[in-house]
Amino acid sequence: MSSSTLIEVFGHIVFSFTRGVTEHYNPEALEFTAESFGYDPLESTGREWYYHPVDEFIFQEYSDRRDTTRSYLPSSSLNVRCTDACAPEENEETLGGQQDEDQSMAWKRLRPSTLFTVGKAMYIGALISLLTSTGIGSLFMSVIYLSYKTELNCQFHSKESIPVQVQWITSISGILSCAFLYMWFFVSMVLLFRPFQLIGVKKKLVLATFLLYGLDTLFRVVLQALQINQSKPFTKQKIPLHLLFLMSISVQVYLLMKHFLSGHSRRQRATFFFQMILPTCFSDILAFVATFSIYPAYVKQNKEGKLLIAIFAPLVGVVLKVISRISVQRLWKFTHPGYSYVLLAPVYFGSAVMFRVLQADLDSLQSMATLGIIHGVAEVLERSIMVIIDHFCHVVWKRKSAPWGSFRTPRRERLMADIAIMSMLYESIGIVSVNGVFFLYQLVYVENESFANLFKSFAIQTSILLVIEWFFTSVSLAIETHYQNMAVMAVWRKRWKRHILVAIVNAVPLALWSGRCIIEILHGRFSETNHPCKMPFS
Repeated sequence: MSSSTLIEVFGHIVFSFTRGVTEHYNPEALEFTAESFGYDPLESTGREWYYHPVDEFIFQEYSDRRDTTRSYLPSSSLNVRCTDACAPEENEETLGGQQDEDQSMAWKRLRPSTLFTVGKAMYIGALISLLTSTGIGSLFMSVIYLSYKTELNCQFHSKESIPVQVQWITSISGILSCAFLYMWFFVSMVLLFRPFQLIGVKKKLVLATFLLYGLDTLFRVVLQALQINQSKPFTKQKIPLHLLFLMSISVQVYLLMKHFLSGHSRRQRATFFFQMILPTCFSDILAFVATFSIYPAYVKQNKEGKLLIAIFAPLVGVVLKVISRISVQRLWKFTHPGYSYVLLAPVYFGSAVMFRVLQADLDSLQSMATLGIIHGVAEVLERSIMVIIDHFCHVVWKRKSAPWGSFRTPRRERLMADIAIMSMLYESIGIVSVNGVFFLYQLVYVENESFANLFKSFAIQTSILLVIEWFFTSVSLAIETHYQNMAVMAVWRKRWKRHILVAIVNAVPLALWSGRCIIEILHGRFSETNHPCKMPFS
């Protein structure tokens, strides 16, 4: 194959992935019509997200405002084409093809200069990777500190050496912290669906949550009354607690399934159930794999081995993210395009925190910075080729070929923009949170360093890693907006409050859940602990 042919093929691919969405998106194509998803428009239940009017829908960074209203709905507008009846057929085809090509690249005439885009990307990147991540990371650290001082106060002491009064305070602290874990999924569903969609099922969700939380509380009280140790995160005695939590999520998804798919077939119900619960299950699977497989292998390696594991371990999270993203895209009828990312937040947030532990555990700042640069480059590539990955997954899913760029529907473009924001924000939060956990562990449990020295080390490491992350976030923002017309900066400007709210809702339960796992890892690194077992905050 000659070099000119390769250049032509590459140019065609680049053109397909950088052309505008609305210009080549065909709402009449079978792939995008409602009937292709097994839905009859005449059987509207009133619970579809688009049943009530919606606000402005943003799915492109640069476009005519008329393209961001309702053109994303299947068959929502007429496609009128005017032709010149007097023109020869050859000229008509040539002219039509030229017009289509010009229109597909029309958005590039609306974008500002490259220098302006880079400056704007650095500003938005600083808001995401420096300011917002520091605030939410500080909240994560505060929750961890309270957990260390209450529930995990006597984590490394035998049951016999802990006073009974302290045991009960520890158990009560665990009961109170579990309230946030049980309410997390319900709050996420409130953020995922529009308010009118949950009318008639919201009270059932609350009732199911508190019922199973009550059983969890009762079981913990019984364990404490029988003097059974609850300090270890994974023991046979605590298996019922994990099952109760999973049952809480499953029951809520089942109630939502009955609410939205009343009268539908069993296959449609089962599909909805698995699509809703899959991202949450993947976040749990990721945590178990990291705790029982990756971390034990990591601590046994030398410096070079640890660096290699820290580089390639996040690939496990990448695979789970892709599967979760494909699953969420099939819920087009029930979730607003601008809210769908809420379902993916646990996978992205959990992955960011769990794998940042590997980076923070490296011995030298140089190794941390090297790993930060490698991860930064990988994150830019991952965000930039999400559309390409989705294209191949789309082809595999449908088992047939598809034109380049045909899968770039407005709904998927908006989801990609929200996912890019989540990735940037959660990776930066992970840096602050995990480094903060290491700092707090040494402050609370080891107690062989002064607060000033520990805080200085924490500030230097965190600042360097955050600056590296900010640089690559800015590069990613510039590429996605200037060359792919992905509405990352536009969505952040309009919906930053909602993204921060979703991050906070996931940060609190993640801190409570992961704190116990991370403390076991740190205990293996800092074998000497001088922390006495006494009343909390005494």
